[in-house]
Amino acid sequence: MVGLRGVAAGPSEESRGAPPNNSYLVDRLTHGVRAVRVIEAMRAHVIQTTPDATLRDVVDLMDLYQVSGLPVVEGDGRLVGIVTEHDVIEALLKPYVQGAPEGGAELGALVREVRGRLVREAMKTPVVSIDESADVLDAASLMLSHRIKRLPVTSEGRLVGVIGRIDICQAILEDTVGGAAEPGEL
Repeated sequence: MVGLRGVAAGPSEESRGAPPNNSYLVDRLTHGVRAVRVIEAMRAHVIQTTPDATLRDVVDLMDLYQVSGLPVVEGDGRLVGIVTEHDVIEALLKPYVQGAPEGGAELGALVREVRGRLVREAMKTPVVSIDESADVLDAASLMLSHRIKRLPVTSEGRLVGVIGRIDICQAILEDTVGGAAEPGEL
């Protein structure tokens, strides 16, 4: 698949309930349709973090910018991971739930410890990402098959943007992909 980088081997798509292959989407939608590159539909302003930021910092950024996940980049802009609300909740509560001590004192100590934990300890790697020159429909196919909401967009391994499901919907519905819209359709 064009632009696919760093996809970890894991449970098969069939075992996760996803369609085994979304190439049918690309095949059906591209017959006679102008290709739209990811760079045309992506958002170039990306809220991001570094591996050395704390989980507290990440939660503050997610809250401030109302996002549920952040790409993790090194100082040179190289994409190295992604951290989501789920990752933070897991870091915060998983040890507590597994041990389920009585009383809140131990939870308080765990929360204090997790606040200072570094992003590198909670982020997911490798990252499913897409190259800026890939087709928007390839991005849609990746999102469907991996059940993710957004894809970091890279150029030569460096983060240059992000494309989400809504960006793809807008590209299709605003007639960026396909023939001209009929008057009054949109």
